[in-house]
Amino acid sequence: MTGVTEKLKRYKIREKAVFFLILMSSLYSCRGIGMEESTLYPSWDVRKKQILVWATSEKTKVDRGTLKNSEYWKQFYQKSIVLRPDLDDFLYFADEMIKVSRIFEEGKITKEQFEDKHHQLTALLAQEENRRANMHSSSRGANAFENYEIELFSKYRKSLFLTYVNDLRRQLNAAGPQFSSSHCAFFGDSIQCTTQNPPF
Repeated sequence: MTGVTEKLKRYKIREKAVFFLILMSSLYSCRGIGMEESTLYPSWDVRKKQILVWATSEKTKVDRGTLKNSEYWKQFYQKSIVLRPDLDDFLYFADEMIKVSRIFEEGKITKEQFEDKHHQLTALLAQEENRRANMHSSSRGANAFENYEIELFSKYRKSLFLTYVNDLRRQLNAAGPQFSSSHCAFFGDSIQCTTQNPPF
């Protein structure tokens, strides 16, 4: 029985590591369009390494319980948005993770529910990043940047993450005026809300 328990623990640790890597790879999957190295924007590799080192270090604090999940995601957003200011979806992702973290910290959902939502949002962000990367790689030639911007604008309403956010708003509105998308989220069939105001 002990052997089975240890295997399950190792599996869960590996699973968490995989989802963390998915998140990091989604953040770095394509270079910010038009963001060449300058005093405002250091090289892509330099910034990538800085964020990866920071994220890995701070994640251990979360795992040890010395840093709140919500504070981790708030700082993660603030640091990463400098790296990827072109991603509106990342704003939605960070907002959702901060909100879900606060709901968890207030004791309204279990750790399993929190992790399930984290996995769902991370996978959705990775899918959207891959979609945008494919759009960018298909835009070639002298007007590649212009074509990418036009295509991105025309297809933005089809964004997987924007669709998720809009669907969440519609479902919460249908559930009742007391449920706000900035404070509430679905966990299975139940709705839970944080009492704290959005950080941004």
